[in-house]
Parts: sequence; structure tokens; C-alpha cells
Amino acid sequence: MSYLVLARKWRPQRFSEVVGQPHVTTTFLNGLRQKRLAHAYLLSGPRGVGKTTTARLLARAVNCLEPQDGEPCNECRLCQAALEGRALDVLEVDAASNTGVEKTRELIENVHFTPIEGVAKVYVIDEVHMLSASSFNALLKTLEEPPPHAYFCLATTAPQKVPSTILSRCQRFDFRRVPAAEIRAHLEMILTSEGLPFEVEALDLIARKADGSVRDSLSLLDQVIAYAGGSVRRADTVEAIGEVRLDLFFRAIELTLTHSVAEAFRLDGDLAMAGIDPQDYLSGLQGHIVQLLQVKALGSGRVDLPPEARAGFDEAARKAGEADLIRMLNLASAAEVDIRRNYTPRVRLQLLFLKYATLDRSVDLSEVLGQMGKGGGASVAAAAPVKTAPVPPPTQAPRAQPARSASPAPVAASTPKPAAPTLPDDQVLAAVQNAWDEIWDEVAVKHNSSARLVQAGGWPVAYAGGVLRVNVSNKMLVERAQTCRAALQQAIMSRVGAVTFEFAVGEVPKEEGSDELDRAEQLLKLHLGAEPVE
Repeated sequence: MSYLVLARKWRPQRFSEVVGQPHVTTTFLNGLRQKRLAHAYLLSGPRGVGKTTTARLLARAVNCLEPQDGEPCNECRLCQAALEGRALDVLEVDAASNTGVEKTRELIENVHFTPIEGVAKVYVIDEVHMLSASSFNALLKTLEEPPPHAYFCLATTAPQKVPSTILSRCQRFDFRRVPAAEIRAHLEMILTSEGLPFEVEALDLIARKADGSVRDSLSLLDQVIAYAGGSVRRADTVEAIGEVRLDLFFRAIELTLTHSVAEAFRLDGDLAMAGIDPQDYLSGLQGHIVQLLQVKALGSGRVDLPPEARAGFDEAARKAGEADLIRMLNLASAAEVDIRRNYTPRVRLQLLFLKYATLDRSVDLSEVLGQMGKGGGASVAAAAPVKTAPVPPPTQAPRAQPARSASPAPVAASTPKPAAPTLPDDQVLAAVQNAWDEIWDEVAVKHNSSARLVQAGGWPVAYAGGVLRVNVSNKMLVERAQTCRAALQQAIMSRVGAVTFEFAVGEVPKEEGSDELDRAEQLLKLHLGAEPVE
């Protein structure tokens, strides 16, 4: 006899056995007891959390000959037929394989025929978002006015792709990722029932690796048992499914505090020696940063963390600023996207570590301005804990500088005049030009759409008298730039000190062959729905 994997062997047979979804199972049980069931349900959520299982439980429960307080008995002939996949009144459709309208029309034609064995016909449509537009249209009327004996359970991992006309005809249940603690308890119950020895630390590792999916946790558990020959030990689990140690995530966070480029390369080397996939590491790093943000906001006691790691999270959250963590999360997310586009994974990870190691600490702009007001604007560098090392003028301008047209009048300028910048006047413009893309990467954390438009369609062109002038290609970009003023001020001040800046419509140089400005013009049309003003 072939081996039955744990995910199938331990599939819930009653609503009470579904892990981590009490808001769904309680509603269904009460509906079955009170005979108040809707005729169409949408079950949405991530993979492996019980959507299809719950739909099958409902299909058995409505036809069960001897229901037990709403639960299917799993003993009568109709329950047995459903469990063995031969129930004539339960029809499962895989929408990913049957996207065409013909299959949907066939289903609709059959729905009006009375049940063959039980009292109800149940249609379970998995990955319903994969249906074509024509199929959804054909399904609309039936969902709104089905025959009294028909029930529909639509399951999907992408509810945003389901038309609103379908959503409005269904009762929607959003399944949640299952907390690691509940997954660990579920694995303990299974291993105890199977009579297999285990270490709790190994189950912790499996539960975290499953990322909220019960099915994934059981697949990983199967893999570990096969590797270890019948036991679940932490050492065997690390060998079988791998582990990115928490200290490797903490070391990445520390890079922004130590500013050590050497440590950035050492961390990259340790990851390579451990054989850790860059994309797996980046995915884990993003979750790690989110947990640090949660610890800062809620305290470690209210965050789902391994008990032995709480002290480390508390210490890291105390050292790192919230704005810095958000910037790090944004950079890690961008690096993962690049890797998915088949960019060189190792290089992208190295670049991320180098960015972390050279990342200036964020400062609160209102705090800095307050210090300027108290100290007469003498020195912003003394008020804010940021790096302000001078940047020498480049030997070659970053962009080709075409002949300038007559200087137009500025459209907008900041009102209060701040103190003199930290850098000498003859170095300010070059420093801002060198860091232009990096500055807008920081601004994009809070103003992504506007920041990217101004980054592509703007360029700093002059500095005099404490005022930095930024040319933009049209007036609409000026309006977009104004929405980013506070974040832009903070990003520039962290590099060159106190500088006032103004935006003006003027000529924006670009590199030969570059399409940045053309792209900015096209983006403006999409975002603003109008032709750019010359």
C-alpha cells in the first residue's frame, strides 16, 4: 500500500479540527444548527489554511444522515461516499484547469436537477479567480437566485481578482495565517498520536518555516521524518529543511548602527558558506523587520516570537529607529523584486548590505527645526545624529549639461531661511547631484508615486545663498514635488546640512540616450489624466 502523507492523513474531518479559523468554523456550525445557511460562500486566504477542507466539510454536513450538533458524523453512507470522493451530489471544480465558459454553462444547466442521493447539491469551485470573464458572467444569475437545493463554495487565494458582482452575491470568509504557536501545538498532537519522538525546538523551526500554512508545516514534517528515519530532532530538522538563523537577520540590522562595510562583506560570506538562498534570506529578513516594528509598537509579549528570541528582539528594537526600519524594509523589498526579475541574486544581496552599512540615520524634521529655533540656527549637524562627511565635487557631471535657456521665475520656494549649510557652498550642489537617486529612494518610502515622477523629471541645477534650485520639466511636477517637501528636506539635510530649496519649471538635463524624462511625461499622463504643461 502506498504511503499516505500527513497532510492527507490528518486532514480535518470535523469543523472543530480545523486549525486557527474559529471565526469561520463557528459561523458554519451555527448556521447548520439553526438551518440558516447562505447559498453562496467565498472562502479566501493564503494557501494551506483550510479553505477547500472547510468547503468539503460543509458539503458533508448538509447531506449527513445523522449530524451531531452541526458536525458531519463521517459514518453514514453519504458521509462515506463524500470522504471517498464518489458522492454524486458533491461536485468539485478546479477553476485553474477549467477556465472556459463551456464548463461553467454545463455546471449551470445541471444545477437545476434535484439531488440524486442527499437533500442538497454542493459545488466546490477551487481557485475561482482563474475563471474567465465570460464564465463569471454566466455564473452571476445562478449565484443570485440558485435553486433551494444548491450551495456554492468558491475558494480563492486572490479575492481581489474576483469581480465585485460575484463578491456581492456571496458571504465572504477571510481565512487567516495560522500563528506559529498553534501550528506547533498541532504538530505536537500529530507526533504524539503517531508515537514519534520529537524536540519542541524542531517543531518551532518547522512552524516558523511554514509561514502560517498548516499544510506546508505537515509537508515539512514529513520531509524531516523521512530524513531522520522516524524522529524529529532539531539538528536533523536544520539539515533537512535548512534554517536562516535569527542572528543572521540581527547582523543585517546591526549594519545600520555600525556602518561597517567590512561586516557587510563578512555577513554575505557567511550566508554563502551556509548555502542560504538569497531570495529565502530576503523573504525572511522582511518578516524579521516587520516583527521588529511590531515589537517597537506593541512590545515583544504581544508578538508571535520564539520565547528564546524575545530578549534579542527587545534589544534590537530599542537600538533601531522606526523610520530606519521602514527604510530597511523598503530596500529589502526592492532587492527581492530585482532577484525575481532574474537579476544576479548574490550581487543584489551584497548591494543591500552595503546600502545598510552606509545608511544615514533618520531624523525627525520637526525636532531638527525645533533645535534650529532654539539655537539660532547655528548648526543643524549638532542637533541631529547624522553623518555629514563632505563630498568632493565630481570630476564629471552625472548628467550632460546642455545649454541653459533663460532662467524662469521660480514657482515655489520654502519660506523660513535656515542656517548656513554644513558643507562649503562650492560642494553642496555636487553632493546633492551625486546622491540624487539615493535621496529619492528615501523619499519614496512615504511618497512613492510622486517621488518617482520627480526623480525622473527633475534635477538640481544651482545653489547660491543657502537656496538649492531644482528644475522640473513642467508645472504639474512642481505640484507633485510639493507633496514630498518635508521628506525631501529631511533627506537633503542629512547629507549637506540646512539647505532651503525651490522648484522651478526649466530645462532638465539628461544623459544621452536616456528616456527618463520621456517616462516621467508618460507617467504624468497616467497619474494625472492630462497632458503635461510645457
